[in-house]
Amino acid sequence: MAKIKAIKPYKLAAGETRYKFKIYLGTNPITGKRIETTRRGFKTITAATNEYLRLKIKFKDGYRPEKKTYSDIYNEWLSIYQKSVKSSTLHKTKQLFHDHILPCLGHVKIQSITYKHCENAAFIWYDQLKKHKTVEHYAAKVFDYARKLGVIERNPMKDVTTPIKKQKESSKDYYSREELIEFLEATKNEDIKKYAYLRLLCYTGIRRGEGFSLQWSDINFYKKEITINKAVTYDENGKLIISTTKTSDHRLLKIDDRTLTILNEWKQIQSDLHCNISTDNLVFSNKQNNISYPSKAWDWCNKIQEKYKLKKISPHDLRRTHATMYYMSGATHYEIKKRLGHSFKDITSDVYIIETDEIKNNAFENYIRYMNY
Repeated sequence: MAKIKAIKPYKLAAGETRYKFKIYLGTNPITGKRIETTRRGFKTITAATNEYLRLKIKFKDGYRPEKKTYSDIYNEWLSIYQKSVKSSTLHKTKQLFHDHILPCLGHVKIQSITYKHCENAAFIWYDQLKKHKTVEHYAAKVFDYARKLGVIERNPMKDVTTPIKKQKESSKDYYSREELIEFLEATKNEDIKKYAYLRLLCYTGIRRGEGFSLQWSDINFYKKEITINKAVTYDENGKLIISTTKTSDHRLLKIDDRTLTILNEWKQIQSDLHCNISTDNLVFSNKQNNISYPSKAWDWCNKIQEKYKLKKISPHDLRRTHATMYYMSGATHYEIKKRLGHSFKDITSDVYIIETDEIKNNAFENYIRYMNY
């Protein structure tokens, strides 16, 4: 066997001889860069020579980039994406890929995925999902990442067009003042924990996860205010945690006497159930005095609405109801945005208008007068 100059001997720390080589495999057609690789650890010059020749034969027609599947590129994309989002968003994104995108595209070599592959997948999502466009959007992100890496030249998902599903004719997913009072009267017949929680949602417009993250220290009974600065959510593994709010905001909301009285009644009962709770205790903890699942809000709403034959709306619709009632009582869009914790896109409202105590108190007092319940 002819001697190959590239193969060199070297010594281990223990004094044993091993062989290594550096080999040129050609040029990457995408990047234009030289491709070289080093192999070492061969016990004999024959083993090193065989591997050198094997690589030479394998790449004699030039360097061929490794063909990766859509799943391979997705995992690379995910390692970067996860650094820029909250753990709850990461969990939802991973679930979306696991349930819908990877079953359709994950096993296919990404260079081999055509427009037709993407169209077929998109129409599967269209048939199965209400928010099919969201799935298409995330599937396209992985193709965009592959294109930036130089693995593919264009994003085949970008050419796919699926119909936009028609929305139901302006369904009234909120309660009128009379319907809201009927709902709260029914809720009053349930246990006080449910009543206190649902009354709080109706009279503050907070998100259900924000309600379940509240600690007693967040409620100022003297100043009649409630601090909203966190929410129950999920980490990347689907475990319940308490994190920042959806928009990472910090809100100080006025709260009415009746709601405070109901909360105080629940506090006394909770203290008896869990033996003298502290100010750090969760207001609406579960039976083990730990974090409650936000889905509890759905369960409570559904059971009350079915039991008393009330119009079916979701916990989020109670938030929409609060915003509607606030507006009907005379509040401005600015006051409603501040109360709900929505992010501002209007620089005038965001930077130049200051929410004074007078603005906040007047808007809330008008709302209480309007509700009169």
